[in-house]
Amino acid sequence: MNAFERSEDSPRFVIGRDTNGFWAARSADGQEGGLFVSRDQAEKFARERGAAVARKREPVRLWPRP
Repeated sequence: MNAFERSEDSPRFVIGRDTNGFWAARSADGQEGGLFVSRDQAEKFARERGAAVARKREPVRLWPRP
């Protein structure tokens, strides 16, 4: 599988702005993530991992509270 193919068990990433205005990409299981200057960079990060992407309107926390 190359970097842009998806499989059924691919992790799902949530992408949105954090409270400081940066773009955040976080895997659903919280194991991977990052802050980015642009939405394109955040989406590229997730897609390079073969992940499906969900966009959120509310602020995204990179490490959600337990």
